[in-house]
Amino acid sequence: MQLMRWPWLYANLIKRDYNMYSYLEGEIAAKSPLLMTLDCNGIGYEINIPLSTFDQLQDIGKKTRLYIHYSFNDLDGARLFGFYTEQEKKLFRLLISVSKIGPKLGLAILSGLPVKDLVSAIQSENSGLISTIPGIGKKTAERLIIELKDKVADLSDETPEVYSSSAADIFKEAESALVTLGYKQFEIRKVIAGLVKNEAYSSSEEVVKAVIKSLYRKRKI
Repeated sequence: MQLMRWPWLYANLIKRDYNMYSYLEGEIAAKSPLLMTLDCNGIGYEINIPLSTFDQLQDIGKKTRLYIHYSFNDLDGARLFGFYTEQEKKLFRLLISVSKIGPKLGLAILSGLPVKDLVSAIQSENSGLISTIPGIGKKTAERLIIELKDKVADLSDETPEVYSSSAADIFKEAESALVTLGYKQFEIRKVIAGLVKNEAYSSSEEVVKAVIKSLYRKRKI
């Protein structure tokens, strides 16, 4: 292989490859709160996990699927990080994108708060709750909020119930249009959740106009 003639280039390519694994499925060979071994057809993968994933694991010998994040650096080499849900994996990747938060601290954060509570704390700018996590000070919590507040909307469970109603398509189209216009998804959903309690809408255009009007009014207060 030509790349092996330039090991530094090969290492740099590996560092950027976060998509080497999507998930691994196999039998649980060993497990502890922050580390487990998954046997996939006779190959044992050592995987770092948060407590939130450990709590969901079945007994040793049972089959499971973990969503995998691959990491490589010069100090630790190649490492695998596993998560019970895709939501956990996505949030982990967002966490380690924040300056001064590496994989070890990312696992600690996921171990300290459930995904739903962490996303809610970020969106509501609750730095006090986030800073209760061991290893997270107030400044780190505030930096995390600043860098992730606009990125965690897709992980929020606070989706208006109307999205599952007969008018779901109208509100989804309106949300998509508003996001395209530059509005924040979590703000849009909160406004829609309030609007649908009092009025009925027959088109996505009506919803878009109502949301913009509401957001404008709030920002003028």
